[in-house]
Amino acid sequence: MEEFELTAQEDLAAEAIGLEVMRYLKQEETVKRIVAGTESRAMRALEKIRRILNDDSLEDPECFQRIEAILTALEDHGVFTTRHDW
Repeated sequence: MEEFELTAQEDLAAEAIGLEVMRYLKQEETVKRIVAGTESRAMRALEKIRRILNDDSLEDPECFQRIEAILTALEDHGVFTTRHDW
């Protein structure tokens, strides 16, 4: 994702917009559904990473296979990094 700088006024406006959106979503019970969905996805990703770390079939000394598997697990759950470019 490309980063960009906001002016102080834009930063304050973004914060105010975010607060208003959260207020609206809370009224609609949407936040609870978002949190539940996020927690569920996060737990699946963490469980997959735990299984990778405990996988004794990945034995390379530098842990390259484990790191590759963890990055893939994160990407499977929508978490991307610029470090995974091979």
